[in-house]
Amino acid sequence: MTLSRETELGTISVSNILFAQIIADSFQQASCRNKVWPSTKKGRQIGSDAKFSISDFAGNIEVEPSFDGDSVDIEFSVIVKFGTSIRKLTDAVADYIADTIYQKQKKKPNQIKIRIAGVKSRQVARRNLEVIKRYGTEG
Repeated sequence: MTLSRETELGTISVSNILFAQIIADSFQQASCRNKVWPSTKKGRQIGSDAKFSISDFAGNIEVEPSFDGDSVDIEFSVIVKFGTSIRKLTDAVADYIADTIYQKQKKKPNQIKIRIAGVKSRQVARRNLEVIKRYGTEG
């Protein structure tokens, strides 16, 4: 879904590719590198461990205006490495995304929902876990 907003100057549209790039950048932080990979809702990894297509990932991200219409809600799926702390990993990813969006629009997202669709060791074991990080009342 492309996010659009009407202004007195016209319509401003933001593609999911922008959000996909921010999320992909969050995977490259030192605390996340080689511990998290993008996936579909059904737990199929997008691309390989080293490389994936941002446009493929963008097709699996949901970005919607928040209920109050003042911010956005972001939802996406990932596969995590076996033995990784899900709490630390999702906090690092969500906080990076929120801080980057804040730098660009001076408003954090209302919420970020990260679906853990699988856990990877030798193979990917399907999981169905959601972690929701809410920023609604912050800056």
